[in-house]
Order: sequence, then C-alpha cells, then structure tokens
Amino acid sequence: MIKNQKIVIGFDGSRYSKKAVEYVMNNFDKNSTIYIVYVEEMPAPLYLSNPSLFIDDSVIKKIREKTKKELTRQVEIIKKKGFKAQYEYVEGYPPTRIMDEANQKNADIVIVGSRGMGKWKGSVLGSVSQALTVISKIPLLIIK
Repeated sequence: MIKNQKIVIGFDGSRYSKKAVEYVMNNFDKNSTIYIVYVEEMPAPLYLSNPSLFIDDSVIKKIREKTKKELTRQVEIIKKKGFKAQYEYVEGYPPTRIMDEANQKNADIVIVGSRGMGKWKGSVLGSVSQALTVISKIPLLIIK
C-alpha cells in the first residue's frame, strides 16, 4: 500500500481514466489526497472557416455541465472509499495543464489512463500519456 500521497489523475471520462481512479483507490492509502484534473482542450474555431459549423453556446454549456456532473460523481465515489478528493476543470493543452496542476499541488505522482493506441496510432493521433512521459518531472503512472 502506497501511503499518504498527493495524487493527480488526468481524467477525460473514458473507461481508461476510470480505471486509473479505480487503481488509485485499490493501491493507495486513504490518507492520500486525490485531485482529478479534467482539461477542456480549446480547439481552433471551426466556424471561422465555415459558419455552418458554429456550435451554439448553449450546446457547449450543456456539455460542460454534463462533464462537471461526471467529475462530481467520480469525486463522490472516491470520498465514499475514505479518500480526500476534489476535481479541477481547466482549459488548455492537456499534458501541459495536467502537469501545471500537479506542480501547483506539489503532487507526488501523476496517474493517467492509456487508450492503448500503441506506438503507431499514438504517434499519428497524439497521446496525452505519451506527451506526459516526455514533460513530467515527477513520477508518472500510466494505467492500461
């Protein structure tokens, strides 16, 4: 059992990020503090090149509300297991923002799920976990 850690979990709502939450609850001491970090990546506005692709603000608001509900649910699950937990909802480039949050919280470890895309697909499509292996200055655990 790993004791009394400050843990940042990069969370995107996928089953892989939920496996990361589950792993922490099963392998870390309840005196640990868990920070779930969700990063909303801000894409280039598509509507600038094609006005028909404009997404109404109400749609974005609903998506954000749904995401925050899921984050709240995950925090409740973690707290029911006896851990201290909270979530952070931030904007930007996910690997950088996850590390920013980890540094601000003096995290002992960052944990993320792997989508299991493999080397080739990961290099073509990009991968948060892959980028974190390059930029993380603290221990990083990738759950598959």
